[in-house]
Amino acid sequence: MKKICNPKIVLVALCLFTSSMLLPQEKPLRIGVKIGFPNLIGANMEYVTPLLQNRLAAFVDYSGIKADSYLDDEDDATGKFRYLEAGANYYFFKEGKGLYGGLSYASFKISGDATNIESDNGAQTGGTGVFDSKSNSLNIKLGAKLGGLFYFRPEVGFAFSGIPKTADMTVTFPDGSTEVQSVIEDGDLPSILTSGLMANIGFGFAF
Repeated sequence: MKKICNPKIVLVALCLFTSSMLLPQEKPLRIGVKIGFPNLIGANMEYVTPLLQNRLAAFVDYSGIKADSYLDDEDDATGKFRYLEAGANYYFFKEGKGLYGGLSYASFKISGDATNIESDNGAQTGGTGVFDSKSNSLNIKLGAKLGGLFYFRPEVGFAFSGIPKTADMTVTFPDGSTEVQSVIEDGDLPSILTSGLMANIGFGFAF
C-alpha cells in the first residue's frame, strides 16, 4: 500500500505555515491621537487599503475643543474650535509603514455665542450675538509611521488656507438694533495656528 503523503513534507509544510502566522504583520487599521497645530489635539483614524500594493491609506482627523480663552474677555462669550480633515497617505517604501506623503482637505471652524454685549459707542447694553467663522483648505503633508502594534507618527505640512485670523458676529440689542462686532481680532490667535504651517505628533494602536 502506497503512502498517501510523506510525513516529512507534512512537517515542513506545517512549520512554514506556523512561522508565517507568527511573523509580525502590518495591521491595516490604526486608531490614535494627534497633538500639534492647527488641529491642537484630536482623534485620528487611518486604514491601509489594498490599492497600490498596500501603500495607499485613507485617514480622518477630528478635533473639537473649547475656544473660550481666545474670545473677547469683555463679553460673556463661549466658543468651540472644530477641525475636520480627510485625505490619503501614500507610503513610499514599505506597505503601510515608514515614510509617506499625504494629500488632504480640511475644514476649520470657530463658533459660539456671547451675551451682555455693549455697543461700540456705549449707547446700548445687554446685546446677544452668535458667531460662526470657518474656512476650508487643501493640505500637503510628509510623515512617517513608526512601530507596529503601538505606533508613533510625526508629521509636517502646509495648509494653503489656514485658520481664519478674525471672527465677526452680528449683535442684537434689546431695542432691536443690530451691530457687527469682532469677537476675534487679528492677533488674538497664535500666529502659528493661522500661518498655514502644519506639524503634529501622533500615537496609537494598530488592529
